[in-house]
Amino acid sequence: MSQVDIESGDAAAPSRFETVEIELALDLQEPSGETFETRVRNAVAVVGGEVLFDVPADGSLDDASRIAAVRVPGSPRDRIVFAILNETETSIRVAEPDEVGDRLYGFAEAFVGVLTRIRDDMRLAGLASGGTA
Repeated sequence: MSQVDIESGDAAAPSRFETVEIELALDLQEPSGETFETRVRNAVAVVGGEVLFDVPADGSLDDASRIAAVRVPGSPRDRIVFAILNETETSIRVAEPDEVGDRLYGFAEAFVGVLTRIRDDMRLAGLASGGTA
């Protein structure tokens, strides 16, 4: 996957080094009664990112029950990272860039593009764009 500007609605797959921060933040989350989305959202808040979406796994990944797409700030570009909840729902891992595939990356990139346009329109209209994706 090529590296392109996320502000245009496209994003680059992160390198292994670039995922360490989010992995550490996920590791700090207690596997208590909180939902997968809440645990990912809390971890992402630590690194200044945002949850784009959280969906049930479609069988394309091994040992996965849910998948969350996360936008993580980076320089020179933001990155899209995928957090995976295992089938027994006891641990969360960050997917390897080649593990997720172009279909899911494409969906996340399109989501970022739509989200960016909505936020730009809200700014132009003078509305506050509270909340995250």
